[in-house]
Amino acid sequence: MESTQLIYGKPLKEGLAFEIDVKVEEFLDGSLDIDEIEALWRQYPLLVFRRQSLLEEELVRFSSLLGECEAVSRKDILSPYSDKVIYFSTLKYADGRNLGGFAGGEDVDWHSDQTFRPSPSTGAILYGVEVPRDGGDIYWADQYRAYELLLPDVRRKIDGRIGTYRYAKRLGIMNATELKGKFDELSRTPDVFHPVVLDHPLTGKKALYADPTTLVSIDGLTEAENAVILPLLFAAGGDPSAVYRHKVLSGDLMMWDNGCTMHRRDVMTLEQPRLMKRTTFRLPASRYCVPH
Repeated sequence: MESTQLIYGKPLKEGLAFEIDVKVEEFLDGSLDIDEIEALWRQYPLLVFRRQSLLEEELVRFSSLLGECEAVSRKDILSPYSDKVIYFSTLKYADGRNLGGFAGGEDVDWHSDQTFRPSPSTGAILYGVEVPRDGGDIYWADQYRAYELLLPDVRRKIDGRIGTYRYAKRLGIMNATELKGKFDELSRTPDVFHPVVLDHPLTGKKALYADPTTLVSIDGLTEAENAVILPLLFAAGGDPSAVYRHKVLSGDLMMWDNGCTMHRRDVMTLEQPRLMKRTTFRLPASRYCVPH
């Protein structure tokens, strides 16, 4: 293992997920160096911290140690205390407004965050303040493994190619409760363009970057070739051999690299409360798989 005499824990899935047995506060007070996390994160793009207790300002500070923490433009699911934290919740404010996104408990298909943006924030943290006992399990898929699963002929067809990513496609697949009535306006978001294979600048590993909720075509391929290739990429992206399933508990903090993972969530029951807080941050292209 490349890391760490100071960080203790255990692999949850080799090459993908690792549970860290320390408190986040130890990085905030300088007891542990954030470089310890980065070394481990290169081997396990999903890191799980159990039994955490964090203020929002601490969540933002920790996120900022890893990259540039992003201020959020979408106000309807924004924290009332920080412009860098959004909520996913089944709860409501006293005036009847939803407290956060996906308030209807909908399931969420495989995706990578912000692939519909020109410059996605490729790091993300999700912190479980109150987690339902039943449902809502979260899955992550290793996109290094997904690339390896592709046949050599398919890899040759997509290496170095640029894909077209469309927000309207995601809206049609994951049209959450809080977006009802906003589809027409949001569906006019301009297309963006990213490589469909990302190279890690330090390890040289290749990660598939084929978000099935936004990728609509690959430049340089015919319409017929796209019709054949895209389903193969989407199937590899969520292949069971690449997947780790996580039963989230209250106090869990999950940190992942969107450049080399995808994630999804099971449907949740609305009879049980849920409150999750999320930050996103930008990772340097000199050290991570970053679409650019």
